[in-house]
Order: sequence, then C-alpha cells, then structure tokens
Amino acid sequence: MKIFTFATTIAAGFIGTAQAQNPPAPEKAGGAAPAPTAEETAVAALDRAYEAAFAKGDAKAIADLFTEDAEFTSDEGRTVSGRAAIEAMSKASFQANKGSKLTIDSGSVRLLAPGVAVEKGSTTVTGKDGDTSSALYTAVFVQKDGKWKISEVTETPQAGVSPGGKLAELAWLVGDWQEVDKSSGLTIRSKFDWAKGGNFLTRNVTVKQGEEVQVEGWQIIGWDPLEGRIRSWTFDTEGGWSEGFWVRDGKRWLAREEGVTPEGDRTSVDNTISQVSDDKLTWEAGNRTLNGGPQPSLDKIEIIRVKGE
Repeated sequence: MKIFTFATTIAAGFIGTAQAQNPPAPEKAGGAAPAPTAEETAVAALDRAYEAAFAKGDAKAIADLFTEDAEFTSDEGRTVSGRAAIEAMSKASFQANKGSKLTIDSGSVRLLAPGVAVEKGSTTVTGKDGDTSSALYTAVFVQKDGKWKISEVTETPQAGVSPGGKLAELAWLVGDWQEVDKSSGLTIRSKFDWAKGGNFLTRNVTVKQGEEVQVEGWQIIGWDPLEGRIRSWTFDTEGGWSEGFWVRDGKRWLAREEGVTPEGDRTSVDNTISQVSDDKLTWEAGNRTLNGGPQPSLDKIEIIRVKGE
C-alpha cells in the first residue's frame, strides 16, 4: 500500500520563543545614584534603539546599529560576521518568532579606552504566547566620527536551560492520540514520549486498516542550537523520510516539511497542528507538492487523546 508522503503527513512539531520579565535595576548604595557617564548614556540609547527595532521586526534597523565589520555570537554558539550577515540573521529570527519583544537589562558599562566601551548584562525575549527565554551578553561599542556603534556581541546561555527545556511547551503532547477515518477504515495511532535524558520528544505512529497494520512511522523532535529553533526528523517503514522546522503561533504550530518518497520523489507540505484542549488537537496539511507539482490539501482532522488503556 502506498500512502503519499506518509513521512511528511504524519509530521507534527513545534517552535516557540521564550520570554522573561526584566527586573528593575537595583539602586546603588549611598543615596542618590551618580549621574551617568557620556558612555553609559550612549550605550543606553543604543540599547533602547535595539529594543525598538526588535519590537518592529526591523532587521535593517538592527543591523544599522552595528559597525560594518561587526561580529555577533548567539547563545547557541552561532557566529556571523558583517552588518549584512547580522541583518540576515535578524530577519530570519523575526520570521520564525513573529510578535516577540526584547528587553535589555544592562548590568555594567566600562570604558576600556577612548572611544571603546564594554557592556555586560542580560536579555529577555518575550513571545506573544507568553513564553520567555533569557541570555547573558557582553557587547563592545566603538565611537567613530562622533557616533557609537556595536562592534561585537557575545551571548551565553542562562544556566539551567537545556535542549529539553526548549521543548517544555510541547509537554502537553506526551501520551497516546488517535484519529479514525470512518470513510477509509483507517486508524492512526500516535504515542508521544520523552526520550531518555529528556532532550528529545519521540513519536511512534501506527496506521491500521481494520486490524491490519499498513505502515508505521517514527519521529524525533528536538532543539537545533545552530538554527535556534525546533525541528523534526520523520521516517516510515516504506523507506520515506522528511525533516522540517516549526514555528509557534499561540496554540498553533506551523511546520514546513520537505521529504523524499521510497521511489525518490521529492515532497513538501505545510502542516498546522492546533491545541484545542489538553485532550484534543486538530491537524491539517496544505501547500503539498510532489516533485514541485501541486497536490490536494488535506482537510482539518480532529485527533483525540486516548485514555484509560
């Protein structure tokens, strides 16, 4: 039995951005705080400009805050060099995490040499779904032609955030789920579970027609530290496979999957999985292609959590 792009059509995964509250800076001891230095004022202005550009999703405005040869190292260890590369990285991040807000909490600003300052602090990204993620950073600023620019940023992850922690938003999926297509007699049973170590989610899928197993599939969902987003890898017993990245939008997860059939045909599909409640989700597939040619979309189906077995 050939089930078109089974590996892509059973795929379901998720991405979200995290967020955290920005605590107020503590007052300095000894009465009134001293007036900020010129460097502190300049760095604070750049911090606020960065936050504003981030809120607007304006990658060009972000890049314009950097020097032409600036370098940015993310908390996942990815390094990009040059203003153009920083703009491209920011644009990709905004597309994957629409509606997120950034808060910069400056811990200290120190003048290293005339026209060179270093800032240390933390950042918090707040997604529109209410999740948060934080990182520490060190930034170097340089003054050229009377204007301050960011020359280098190095982020480091906050302690205690493991790859599994990036998947915490998906914990509601753990368990057994089932969908029955009465018109075809097909039953699709999925079991989600945490892999040993808690850094990956696994999904085992069985498709039956009556009592006869037609095909089985396996999916692994994990955090990709280089891309800074959640991705999945899916395989089936017929020899097909697919992989994709996932974007969270509230209680929906949107996935763009690309795969290969056992015959060597290339497939793609946009999956949407929506959490209706703790025990119910819906799934639909659109923009399906086979070797670049359009294929019919799959209507939304309702999948129910299986209990008491």
